[in-house]
Amino acid sequence: MPRTLLFWRSAAAVTDILDPPPEPPAVQFDGYLPEPCVLEPEQITEYPDHMELSGGLRKQLKQWSVPQAAEEDMDPDTYYDCVLSNAPGWKVGGWPAWDANDPSPQPCSACGTRMEVLMTVATFEEGDDAGNSWNPHPHPGAGPYPGHRGYNATGVQIGSGYRQHLFVCPANPEHPHIELMT
Repeated sequence: MPRTLLFWRSAAAVTDILDPPPEPPAVQFDGYLPEPCVLEPEQITEYPDHMELSGGLRKQLKQWSVPQAAEEDMDPDTYYDCVLSNAPGWKVGGWPAWDANDPSPQPCSACGTRMEVLMTVATFEEGDDAGNSWNPHPHPGAGPYPGHRGYNATGVQIGSGYRQHLFVCPANPEHPHIELMT
């Protein structure tokens, strides 16, 4: 039975705050270390990349996307990926984006079980081409705030603007992890 690796908790439950936070012993480049920023998590629903869908479903989505894409002034071929499938930014769980790679199952090296995305670390929090569907929900106290850096709130740069996915084995989270940059 899989163990829960991550869970939601209240900020009030955090009592031992490290001040100042520990510094890493060495960082090769500034973009490897996150800058202090405000974490405003949201629960969302996203769907697999179009390349993980059957040919028939892709054809149906394209037909459905024509009027939807016209309303957003977008290309119907990219509407699903930009508006419905992969949310940009840092996330826990969800689906990997296959922008730079073809989708391929990521089997666990220890047991062969198909790995699942534990988290994604992304250079950008919002995409220029993502329409309005993936913009954060505004709420009282939401950014921009002092030091807000817009699309790159954490200051982390993955490659030349990519995402780093961390895959884990759902059968046993202690099995080796897989990292994949897309």
